Amino acid sequence: MLADFPLIIDHAQLVVQAGDHPAPGLLWTQDHVAQGFAWSERLVSFGVPDHDGEARIQVELSATATLDPQALWAVQVPFRVTGPLRIGTIFDTTPVAVPNGSYIVTYQGLPGPPGAYLLRLSFTLEDAPSFRILKRGGDITAEQVLRRDAEPASPVGQ
Repeated sequence: MLADFPLIIDHAQLVVQAGDHPAPGLLWTQDHVAQGFAWSERLVSFGVPDHDGEARIQVELSATATLDPQALWAVQVPFRVTGPLRIGTIFDTTPVAVPNGSYIVTYQGLPGPPGAYLLRLSFTLEDAPSFRILKRGGDITAEQVLRRDAEPASPVGQ
């Protein structure tokens, strides 16, 4: 396990960003909500259905991209790591050291303590990573990825 920490989710999303990527996040469309994520080259935001509040975040390296049978929802996105990552919300991130490489990131929402989710991010080395919806649930209603790129949100105060 690379990291395991509590987090207060806000704006119903979990963010993975390159350490040098400027905040705050990505603009979501209805397609992004339906597929469970908004993605750009150095930043991905994963949806946390109808949830602002406590969650537990787990980050791991995984030899294979597998779906946990208890997953409530799950998606995969490509992510290239070239330096430190920050994982958390658009206002509160935690540094997480993931070795450099080209990955599939599998994001799974699992049952957690009452009123909370366990949100697991599994990084699996992959030469040709792709986008996939592994399990619909929560706000994820699309059977396939509808949109890959997302526009950056305007910086706070502009």
